[in-house]
Amino acid sequence: MDKRILLGCLSAAGMLLLFGICTKLFGLDARQAISTGFGPIPAIDVFAALVAMGLGGAIARHAHFRWIALLLMVAMWTLTLFTVVSMALPDSPLPMRSMAGALKYNAVAIVLTLAAAFGGALLGERLVRRRDGLSMR
Repeated sequence: MDKRILLGCLSAAGMLLLFGICTKLFGLDARQAISTGFGPIPAIDVFAALVAMGLGGAIARHAHFRWIALLLMVAMWTLTLFTVVSMALPDSPLPMRSMAGALKYNAVAIVLTLAAAFGGALLGERLVRRRDGLSMR
């Protein structure tokens, strides 16, 4: 793996961690999700994925980082869902007691976050390449 791609991954993961800390610190956690008929949309998390992967794409400057950004977000969602399901109590809401229910409940959020991650990585890479006058891969 190229050092720039690895540094982009570490930067993106660090930025996601920083966003998570800031949202908890300022009290902007999951209660700020926008409720829709399809499921909740955590606007702050989608924005965080866009910005974090944009930073990672700008640092990596490589087209492979787009797919790594997707894999990074899939890993984050997998860990989140396994944690939520494993901590569910018998009196927890029904969608949070099984992995299938948690996936269905968070499907819109997962899709939007993955799209934001891919778009952010693409945008970050393209902006830096355009600024530096490098050719696109």
